[in-house]
Amino acid sequence: MKTLATIEDRILQRINDEIGNDFKKLHRAAKIAEDYETRLKKIANKFSYDQENNASSFKTAFEHQEQASESINFQIEKLNQFGEKLSQRIEKSNKALELVSSDLDQVRQLQQLAGYLRIIEEIKELNNALTNALNGRDEIKIINLYLNLYEESNTEHCILGRLCNVNANFLKSFANSTATYWYGLLRERFVRDFEALLKTIRWGQKDQNLIHQKPSEDNITKAQILAECLFLYHFTGVKQTNRLDKPEWFYTQILNWGKETHLFVGQTFQPAAVKAGKIDFNIRLEFLRGLIQLTIEKLATDIEEISRDENLFAHLLDETLAFEAEIKENFGYPTSFPICADKMDAILHAENSWIVIDPNTFDDDLKIPKCADKFVCLLEAIKDRYYSLIQPGHQLQFLDLQLKLIDDFRRRLVQLHSNGVIESIPILNAINYVKMVLSEWGENVHYLHLHAALVGPNAEEVNSVFEHPVSELEHWTQELLKNLATKAVNEIKAKSMAYRHDGWPNMPEQNSREPFILSPSAGEMFQVMVTILHNFERKLSANLFNLTLRIIAKQIDDYILDSMVMNNKFSPAGAAQFNYDMTRNMFALFGQYSRRPDLLFKKIHDANKLLNISRGTALLLHETLNSNSSLEDEMKALRELGIVNFKPQTCIEILERRTDIRMH
Repeated sequence: MKTLATIEDRILQRINDEIGNDFKKLHRAAKIAEDYETRLKKIANKFSYDQENNASSFKTAFEHQEQASESINFQIEKLNQFGEKLSQRIEKSNKALELVSSDLDQVRQLQQLAGYLRIIEEIKELNNALTNALNGRDEIKIINLYLNLYEESNTEHCILGRLCNVNANFLKSFANSTATYWYGLLRERFVRDFEALLKTIRWGQKDQNLIHQKPSEDNITKAQILAECLFLYHFTGVKQTNRLDKPEWFYTQILNWGKETHLFVGQTFQPAAVKAGKIDFNIRLEFLRGLIQLTIEKLATDIEEISRDENLFAHLLDETLAFEAEIKENFGYPTSFPICADKMDAILHAENSWIVIDPNTFDDDLKIPKCADKFVCLLEAIKDRYYSLIQPGHQLQFLDLQLKLIDDFRRRLVQLHSNGVIESIPILNAINYVKMVLSEWGENVHYLHLHAALVGPNAEEVNSVFEHPVSELEHWTQELLKNLATKAVNEIKAKSMAYRHDGWPNMPEQNSREPFILSPSAGEMFQVMVTILHNFERKLSANLFNLTLRIIAKQIDDYILDSMVMNNKFSPAGAAQFNYDMTRNMFALFGQYSRRPDLLFKKIHDANKLLNISRGTALLLHETLNSNSSLEDEMKALRELGIVNFKPQTCIEILERRTDIRMH
């Protein structure tokens, strides 16, 4: 049928070309028919056996076909014969293989055993070589011997690397034990030599001054070789002061060591690290990390005894915060390295930290991420720690710590959101919960007393001590909600084009016996609305969802009026259909989450009234608004119709969108 249709099309095309719509050319029809008749006769002659040439051509084609068929059959027969011979050969080979298979298995076992023994012999040889070299002075040779046992970056050429995919548990255990044994001995040897060398160059001593005292080149070279062998050094120096009432002495000593030596460490040992293949390994920062780790270990040792005395504890807190600020400011210490704020990172980056906690634990209307709950628990733990302190000044020091932690928490949330690590909704839920807790705490007697102690007895009013952080969190909440709602409305707008450009001015009258149905062009737009609102209601805390719902409704209200109502003409049927789509569908959709959805869409609500009032009322209102009546009279006329959200000029423009109101 497809071919026939094509032929018919070609014939019709030729007729149109030859004759067209000119009746004077109808005589050409006979010529066209004669031409096609001649063509048909030629085609018939080509396939006629009566023609001598045709018979010869057909005979030749048949002969070629028979020859090809015979050739194919011959090749098939040859393949069958070859298959039989191959089967016989395979059968003989299988019998021979069965006879020698047991011998082959024994050969394989012997080969595996030989390899097993070779590795044991290699381990013994390395063991002996390391024993002989350990007391020598060639550190590079010692390391190279050890790397034949284990090297993390070159597993193919070390014994442990070659055994990685071998099923020999005892051999692996033996090799691993040998490597561990020698690692301990070598580390002990190099640490001992390194410490002796550091003492020689007066490392870490009080009277050391690297600006005026430069170690000898031999000592520097030796230090670089030892650093290359270790990849590890340990902070050493004179005995630190251990007065619990003077933590600043300890912190000052740490800072002095850092100031005096951190550049020297980088210049001296960085080349050794690069030579050893640790290109991205920053020795200077690793040295600072070691100093901070030393500080953390000392704090962990002293904190229990210090916490028994409120004065010591408050003093330690001040000095620790000052030390942290100085180490970051003066040494470029990365925030990713150990520091006092590690607890914050642990809270935000712990496993499942952004999963919402069981709603049965709290109010079901709140969606509380685990990290927000843990952070509030941290703030509460600090409060419980200093609640019983007698001096208000000491309590205010801890309050200052709480405020700094809140600000740090907010900044880290901003960073996580800006980097795209965490989406807006979990961030919003976290901010919302912390903000609600802080607002509640601000009205607590304990924090009101702290505010009074902070501002003095003559303050005109007592506010919350958390007023500033709550204000910042509230500002950011509004920004995030606005962005979230705008993104959602943009998705709705993207699906609204068909609806906005529907045939509103030419829509036929609705049959009074048939009920209205949603405009087909609105289907996609409403489907997106349903999905967005459902997801927001499920994921956002209830108070946040209500705010988001209002923002979305406000943006849709503005958009429908500006981009649709003001850019279309509406017949009476079109206006009725638009009214049905809005009031019975969109209002109903938002009505699932709001008691008065018409108050969310004030502009659409009033625009529908203006488009659907009777023609006589519309003409009278249009005339009133265009007259020289006072503004009060015009607003009164609008209020009588229940229209309170538009100025008279806007109402005139909407009325003139009706096709039944002709402008002269």
